Amino acid sequence: MFQDPQFLAREMFLNAHLPDGTPFKMPGIVPKLSDSPGSADWVGPELGAHTNTILKELGYTQETIEELRKEKVI
Repeated sequence: MFQDPQFLAREMFLNAHLPDGTPFKMPGIVPKLSDSPGSADWVGPELGAHTNTILKELGYTQETIEELRKEKVI
């Protein structure tokens, strides 16, 4: 995809940064509209950002979650 001539010609990639400042490329906004071209203001959650919430919803206790982190399971 990042080498596709059509994507490159349409400038379909955005240069973005993770919260820690690491740069990366991501697909751009589709469709491209002249009056309202759109923008990407957020690259999404960091890996693991919702782990505690999901595990608690599944019935895990905070103590169990901490043990899983300690054992590097999560």
